[in-house]
Amino acid sequence: MSASTTKYPIGIQSFSVIRQGGFAYVDKTALIYRLVTEGKYYFLSRPRRFGKSLLLSTIQAYFEGRKELFEGLAMAQLEKDWESYPVLLLSLASYNPTEMDLRDVLDSFISNMELVYGKRVETESLSARFGNVIMSAYEKTGRQVVVLVDEYDAPVVAHLEDDPRREEVRNLLKSVYVNLKDKDACIKFAMLAGVSRFSKMTIFSGLNNLDDISLLPEWSELCGITERELTDNFPYGIKKLGERLHTGYDGAMAMLKSHYDGYHFTADSKDIYNPFSLLKALKNSQIGSYWFMSGTPTFLLKYLSRIDRPLEKVLSDNISEMALSDIETYRISPEALLFQTGYLTIKGYDVRRRRYSLGIPNKEVEEGLFTELLAYNVKTDKGRLDNYIWDIRDALEEGKPAEALEMIRSLFAAIPANVTRNRTELFFENNLFMLFKLIGIDVRAEWWTADGRIDMLLEMSDYVYVMELKFDRSAEEALTQIDTKEYTLPWKYDNRKVFKIGINFASSKRNIDSWLILTSGD
Repeated sequence: MSASTTKYPIGIQSFSVIRQGGFAYVDKTALIYRLVTEGKYYFLSRPRRFGKSLLLSTIQAYFEGRKELFEGLAMAQLEKDWESYPVLLLSLASYNPTEMDLRDVLDSFISNMELVYGKRVETESLSARFGNVIMSAYEKTGRQVVVLVDEYDAPVVAHLEDDPRREEVRNLLKSVYVNLKDKDACIKFAMLAGVSRFSKMTIFSGLNNLDDISLLPEWSELCGITERELTDNFPYGIKKLGERLHTGYDGAMAMLKSHYDGYHFTADSKDIYNPFSLLKALKNSQIGSYWFMSGTPTFLLKYLSRIDRPLEKVLSDNISEMALSDIETYRISPEALLFQTGYLTIKGYDVRRRRYSLGIPNKEVEEGLFTELLAYNVKTDKGRLDNYIWDIRDALEEGKPAEALEMIRSLFAAIPANVTRNRTELFFENNLFMLFKLIGIDVRAEWWTADGRIDMLLEMSDYVYVMELKFDRSAEEALTQIDTKEYTLPWKYDNRKVFKIGINFASSKRNIDSWLILTSGD
């Protein structure tokens, strides 16, 4: 297959389909060989659409002894014996709580395995039946069993806000997964993969033999695509993208890097590209928000709309190693949830304090998250929001802050009444922050000066906007604070025009009530 006819495996999660269909495959089999030969029980957490299902499918093909699928790959040189083992692959990726019951899903899977390996036991216990399937497969084939679980956590995550239901499905899954320890003598290899990392006291209670490799540097490249893998495997796609964008090869690489690179699953790992968005961009020869268009959970938007901290701080915060390892800390800390779902990534690690510094990985995530969340908060569609963004940017670039504020007031007019008074201040600050970030302005929220803290600071090529926000008070009071605290002093000798803007939000209107604008010389 020539480079000009590259077949991109968009959405294909089957290793055999990719290999037999002539699709491009980034060779991860050297790492997979190490994985399957160096250990027995593994757990891996990665964001959605990062290649977890393909990884498990590749491991399945390896243990089934399908040597022909690995021709030309590193595995073909590493593996000499090619023995075949019974593989039990349970996928919960398509679990939908509104359409299916978890017991029915597990019953269907176990029933199919019972047909293959026989010896169904007369019991209603799914745990007992799953354990029996493992033993039956072992006895029937004379070989130890491989157990793979894809999206092991999907049923629990689907009920994060429903405590009773979440406990019910968690206990059911826990009773099934514990067989990975109880039937150790019958098991050759086992791996669970999913988005979330639950503490061992919850879904993994009693299952203390899993090796969690999610944050280990030697496995950081198991999923996703490195820059070397990108340039080695897809030179024609990069060249074609550069021609379409009129940027050339180097310009196309810069665009791909800024939009889809930047993920780190350990403190010192190489940059990892989002494989789904990267392959879509190469196939379409167009930069787009492909990962976001493939689905952003409503739960996440609902949750982020209620956080009680400045969004800018949440998105650039530090978090302990323990907190990062348990999604259920989302109740007190949103960082773990955002990291595990792929909206934040590791930017550094303090060894002494054992704390990770986090940040948004790339432009696709930043633009997609802010667009989705802002549209959700102000109850407007993304097309209408995009029009506002460009009009507001034009007004600010022309030094017309009053026009920009009038458009912002129009945009915020649809904010619902359930935004309570005690949440109004932070709610509006976070929405303004997201709006200005989407506009592409250098924006800082709660920026400290020598004598105080500026609520909102915007810097553009010709203008600086210093904003003080008040709630149920007055624009005059806000403007007075800017002067009293000398917030504009850092730009005294700046050639740009500096605007002082006092804004008052009224909780009764759930919108901007009034504003006053002066320049630094006034």
